[in-house]
Amino acid sequence: MEYEWKPDEQGLQQILQLLKESQSPDTSTQRTVQQKLEQLNQYPDFNNYLIFVLTKLKSEDEPTRSLSGLILKNNVKAHFHNFPNGVTDFIKSECLNNIGDSSPLIRATVGILITTIASKGELQNWPELLPKLCSLLDSEDYNTCEGAFGALQKICEDSAEILDSDVLDRPLNIMIPKFLQFFKHSSPKIRSHAVACVNQFIISRTQALMLHIDSFIENLFALAGDEEPEVRKNVCRALVMLLEVRMDRLLPHMHNIVEYMLQRTQDQDENVALEACEFWLTLAEQPICKDVLCRHLSNILSTVNQIQDNGIYCIFLHRDLNDHIPLVMNPFDHLMKLMYPFSE
Repeated sequence: MEYEWKPDEQGLQQILQLLKESQSPDTSTQRTVQQKLEQLNQYPDFNNYLIFVLTKLKSEDEPTRSLSGLILKNNVKAHFHNFPNGVTDFIKSECLNNIGDSSPLIRATVGILITTIASKGELQNWPELLPKLCSLLDSEDYNTCEGAFGALQKICEDSAEILDSDVLDRPLNIMIPKFLQFFKHSSPKIRSHAVACVNQFIISRTQALMLHIDSFIENLFALAGDEEPEVRKNVCRALVMLLEVRMDRLLPHMHNIVEYMLQRTQDQDENVALEACEFWLTLAEQPICKDVLCRHLSNILSTVNQIQDNGIYCIFLHRDLNDHIPLVMNPFDHLMKLMYPFSE
């Protein structure tokens, strides 16, 4: 049975007034409000008011609702283990019931709150959290699916180690295949979340991912030309990490991967281009570096020629007599070193 709680109207209005005043640019007002908020932490149900404002008062403006959630997040970080059981249950219930709020800002705030609670060791004490979030991914309502994925991405980022442990009965065995299903989702935001979630488990060679590594790589290739920059950035990030830990699976596709990274190094989105540049640094550390680059030298030169006029400093490889030393340099300087590798 869910914990039932209703606010005192006068108390609710007082807290709303404080939340409004806390957004004042006046530092003196902000200081006074902060002192009052700290005093309110003495009352056990103060946090109930905060979650109530965040999730229930949909008539309030979004910044005020979100601020209420962020104050609650700070309280969770500082005092969560002192919360009464009823308060904890109410907050958890409200979070799961409102992860699909129509407002992206409120969804994100609820997701941050869920992640903060999880980081306090509550993944063990909140057994319904991961199954519930995973089930919400199948919702036909976009807001619910996106909100659940946003929360899962944060949990994967913050709690990757415990997710891959017996403590939680290895939920990744279910989660990884689930995430892979959403690589082909119609929403670019959902696709981005899905790739970002799986990426958290590459470097650690998580067994649940290694069992599906070929499917993962195949799905990455399918997203290579995605219209969404965030998806392309996450694809580049995945390939860079795979180059480091699962070169064996990339070798059959290395020609196409190098050509793709050359394209992404020139991506119109700066964040994508910078992520692609990391590929060359990682490749420099691999024994196959020389053979791979020699077969693509003309395209590398062409790429340098095309980007040298825009003033971008890209990460490339300096060919020395026997070594491949990663440097950050002007593309024009690198072009000259490639053309005349023994000139120094």
